[in-house]
Amino acid sequence: MTTATAETTTTAGNRFSEQTVESLAAVLHVLADPTRIRLIETLERRGSSTVSALTACLPISQQSVSHQLGVLRGAGMVTRRREGSWVHYELADWTGPWLLHQLADGLAGDTGPTS
Repeated sequence: MTTATAETTTTAGNRFSEQTVESLAAVLHVLADPTRIRLIETLERRGSSTVSALTACLPISQQSVSHQLGVLRGAGMVTRRREGSWVHYELADWTGPWLLHQLADGLAGDTGPTS
């Protein structure tokens, strides 16, 4: 049985609406890339950074850093601002790093319910 509203459709017994499931899948798809995980981790540690500064921190090309920042920016996870000829990137909010920390802790067996 499904319940329809103006905004969402949920299946009886499921917590998340279809819209929420689609949004979660999109976020997890963006986070499911090792380079993007490293960029988020580096931006969390360094704060605002340029492409060249991020390239110096990571073993990937400047072109790859720029591309992956574009993906993160398109997903709303990273913002950019221009200062003269430099473009600085920073995390848009705390949710990306928080989610990565939660997943890493869960994989390490540090948190979560026990059976």
